[in-house]
Order: sequence, then C-alpha cells, then structure tokens
Amino acid sequence: MKLSALAAESGVSTTTLKHWIRVGIMPAGSLKNRTTAVYAQQHVERARLILVMRDMYGASTAAILSLTGLIDTPGVTTLEVMNACQSFALGVPEDIAVDPAYDEFRERTYQLMRQRDWRGYPGAAERGLTFALAQASEVGLDYDVETLMRYADALEPLAGGNVAALRPEGSADEVARRMLLAVNARARQLVAVSSLAHAAASVRSAIERGAAPADIARPPEPVPR
Repeated sequence: MKLSALAAESGVSTTTLKHWIRVGIMPAGSLKNRTTAVYAQQHVERARLILVMRDMYGASTAAILSLTGLIDTPGVTTLEVMNACQSFALGVPEDIAVDPAYDEFRERTYQLMRQRDWRGYPGAAERGLTFALAQASEVGLDYDVETLMRYADALEPLAGGNVAALRPEGSADEVARRMLLAVNARARQLVAVSSLAHAAASVRSAIERGAAPADIARPPEPVPR
C-alpha cells in the first residue's frame, strides 16, 4: 500500500507517519522505485502500537523508541516483549532492583513470590511491586506479606483468564499493543473497585457513627424488564 493508504488504515496523518519514520520508531517502506515506497500490514500494526503508547501513556519519542527498538531486535521472544511492556507501563526505574533504600520492600516482594511460586521474567513486575510498597509505606499504608497474600488469593485465579484473553500470538507489535491496552484497562478496573470498596467503608463508618442516615447512597434498584 502507498503512504496515503497506510494513513487511511491506521488513522495517522501522512505528515506524522513521515516523522515517525524519520525518528526511527516506524520502519521505512520498501522502495518500489526511486520516488515511491510501499508499506505492509506490519506498518499498520506499528502505527497502532505507537498510538497506544503516545495517546494512552503519554510516552516520549525516546520511550517509544526503546520499546520498538526491542521489538525490532532479531530473535526477540514474546516473553521479552511482554516483560518490556510491563516495564514501559509501570514506568519504574531499573535501578530499584539494586537500590538499598528499597531492600525491605524488595524482600517482601520476594517473600510473596517464593510463597506463591511466582516467577518474574525477568523483573519488571517485581520492581513495580517493590516501588508500590515503598510509596504506600510513605503514606502510612504498610502492607506486610500476609496482606499481600490476601490480595494474591483474589488476583491469581483471574490472571490465567487475563493471559488467555490477551492471546499472546501474532506479530510482536500486535502482542505489545494488546498487552499495553490490557495493563491500562486492568489497572483502571482494580483502582475503581478499590475506590468503590473504600467509599463504601467510609459511608458505613459514617452510618455507624450516626453522621449519615442509614439509607444513604444505596445503589439504584434494577430496572424492571
């Protein structure tokens, strides 16, 4: 397809596509002649991936180039791409893995992994939990391993279904795009459910103290059909 067709199929302007090719996050097309290049499905999939990284995550060109550069590396595996997507989505610095300031929280993460026989590959998610535990501790939410195990009890049965729904097949660009969309959706869902639970606890406490009426904030009844 020509550049104009690529623009139409991907929803990205030709000007933007040319810029992406120039900075290296989009592969160049194959030359048909001295003045014309042609593009394939891989370019459509790359454009869709870049849109997710740019629009959903607000990623810089350098951050996008880091992930697309890995994807374009010969011999890269699907697991490596998925781990890189976790690292990209979590945005956690790699030096947390060795920073002594995080030793206590890193060990809690490892205790959880050991008790549940969880294997990190090769560590983006565990760095993310270490960093999250440290941040939570700073605001007085000091989660111990027993508490983390209760969270894991609820989440582990869901993980298999999530992985199956992700469909880890297809091109590396498409796997990465689906994973970044899934990580964002999953995070929003978990935060929303947590917020709803905390709001309910606050309302329940207010009712018990007599600071709110007993019938406050009930969800609406189902609409009759």
